[in-house]
Amino acid sequence: MNLRSRVFPWALFCLVALSLTIWWFWSDAERTSSRYLESAELRWEKEDYLGAIRNYERIIEEYPGSRLASEANYWKGVAYFLYLDNAQKAMASFNESIRVAVSPLDKPHVLEAYLYIAEIYAKKLNQTKKAIAIYERVMEIAPDPDQVLEVQYKVGALYFDLGDLAQARVEWDLLASKDPKNRWAPVALYRGGGTYFIVGMCEEAIEIYQTLYTEYPEHEVSPFAKFRTANCLEENKSRAEALKLYQELEGVYPNQEILAAKINKLKALTHGS
Repeated sequence: MNLRSRVFPWALFCLVALSLTIWWFWSDAERTSSRYLESAELRWEKEDYLGAIRNYERIIEEYPGSRLASEANYWKGVAYFLYLDNAQKAMASFNESIRVAVSPLDKPHVLEAYLYIAEIYAKKLNQTKKAIAIYERVMEIAPDPDQVLEVQYKVGALYFDLGDLAQARVEWDLLASKDPKNRWAPVALYRGGGTYFIVGMCEEAIEIYQTLYTEYPEHEVSPFAKFRTANCLEENKSRAEALKLYQELEGVYPNQEILAAKINKLKALTHGS
């Protein structure tokens, strides 16, 4: 027997032994990490959020390479944000969840982590432009088209909050044109029309509002669009047209008292002219 034929079986044995050792340590780490995660879930159910966080941290500190590390960081962030009112620690945990994500199973947590980070920037830290940047990242990676449109609606709302009405309108127009049948389209149209209405650009507002209450007559914002259209017509002295729209809203518009006052006022003006 030559040297090669004697060495090969031994080398193969060592390789198999090493593989089995690595597998054993890996599987043991995963089993222990899973137990920590289960323990955290039990503490969560008892509203012991600090106790849950301690179990998540055991996964993160003892088994940083575990497939559960990203998930542990994510739930740690949720606990800090929703229940312990600590935005900074929540932000750090969400960012770490994104950083250590390696498995396809991590993708949902990564997406939700980004959404929480955007919410923290917008609502807790008043850093609206950073929130917009995160939402734009979400639109790039979200697999669900409906979620992409929902996020685009939020981006428009953030630009509106910044006072950038033109960019808010761009976002809402894009949303409505991408998928007119989407549930966000009517609201986007209404908000887009509002960017004209609030600055007195009635002709532009009317064009959008008419599209809204014509194409989505059953939607909850449709009566408001029709009421604002009538407002604009009233301001432009088109009283007969305004009166007709107001009357169409009888029994439909939520504030019937204001509607009745508008109708009575215009009836008096049209009969007196």
